[in-house]
Amino acid sequence: MLNIIENHRMLVLYTLIATVVISSGVTIEYENVYSDSISISVTVLAAIGLFLAAVIFFIEEIESICNP
Repeated sequence: MLNIIENHRMLVLYTLIATVVISSGVTIEYENVYSDSISISVTVLAAIGLFLAAVIFFIEEIESICNP
């Protein structure tokens, strides 16, 4: 069961990384106002999600070290 949860966490992390990369690429490549605004918004939201996921993973790792 723990392995399924760990794989789920990594899937979320990789999905957020891919979203940031793809959305940043769309922002740079296309010069349409609508696609730029949407892709910048998606990039910001994905970056916030990536930061929060990293913080949660870090806190859980610290707790697993301190509380065996």
